[in-house]
Amino acid sequence: MNRLLIPVLLFFTGACASDVSDYPFALERVASFDEPWAMAFLPDGRLLVTEKQGRLLVVSADDGSSVAVSGVPDVDYGGQGGLGDVALHPDFAENSRIYLSYAEAGDDGTRGAAVASATLTLVPGSEALSDVEVIWRQDPQVSGRGHYGHRLLFSDDGYLFIASGERQKFDPAQDMDGNLGKIIRLNDDGSLPADNPFAERGGVTAQIWSLGHRNPLGIAFDAEGQLWNIEMGPRGGDELNRVLCGARTTATPSSRTAGITTAETSRITIRVRSSRRRKSGGRP
Repeated sequence: MNRLLIPVLLFFTGACASDVSDYPFALERVASFDEPWAMAFLPDGRLLVTEKQGRLLVVSADDGSSVAVSGVPDVDYGGQGGLGDVALHPDFAENSRIYLSYAEAGDDGTRGAAVASATLTLVPGSEALSDVEVIWRQDPQVSGRGHYGHRLLFSDDGYLFIASGERQKFDPAQDMDGNLGKIIRLNDDGSLPADNPFAERGGVTAQIWSLGHRNPLGIAFDAEGQLWNIEMGPRGGDELNRVLCGARTTATPSSRTAGITTAETSRITIRVRSSRRRKSGGRP
C-alpha cells in the first residue's frame, strides 16, 4: 500500500495548493524534482525518476535522497520535449535492462521521439547506463516541440508498446507510411513481431498496432489484458480509447467532449462540463 502512495508524494505534493483536508489519503513531502516526467519502481523499492532536461535519478522512497545516473542519451529539451518515460525490462532482475524515451534533434530543425534500451549499473557512487542502443524512432522527424507522446509499456507476454504522438501535424495520424499518431508494438530488442496487424507491409508500417491517435500520454492494460490509452484533445476533448489490434481511431471530439473509441464503427461519447473558464493558450 505504501508504494501505491509514493507517486502522489513525489510528484504532486509540491503542486497542491488547495485544501487537502477532504482527501481520502495523507500527503507527505518526500522529495522535489525539476520537471519530473515519469518514474518506475526498482525491485529493491527505490525509484527511477526522469526529469525533462535530461536527468535520470535513482531515488530512495524512504527519505527522498537521490543520485544522478550517468550515460543518459542527449535530449532535445524544449516545449513538450526532453527526457520522457522510463520502463524496466520484464526480466530486469536478471538483465538490468531499462528503456528510456526522449526527444532527439534531427536535421534542419526537425525533431522526433526516440526509445533507447540500456544496461543500468547500480553500484553506489557509480550509477550509470551502458550498452545504450536506440531501438525506435519517430518517422518522419518534423518541426515543432509538441505531441511526442512516447509513453512505454510492456505487456505480460513481453512486447513493448510505444505511444507515438502526431507531433501537432494532424494528418500523419492516419498515414500508414509513418509512425506518428500510432500505438507501436515491438519486440524487446526493437525488432518487429511477426503477428503485428500490418507486418506483411514491412517497413515502418509493420510497427503499427493501432492508428489515428493525437497525443497519447498514458497507456495501460486492465485486469483482463485489454490495452487502453488516454490522449490529450484540443480544448477539453480528451479521449479514453480501447486500443484494438489494427483499429483506426477516428473520433474528432469537440471542445467539451471526450470520446471513448474502440474502432471506426463503435464510439461512446462522454460529455463533460466545466464551470471554470479555460485560460487562453490551448491544450497540450
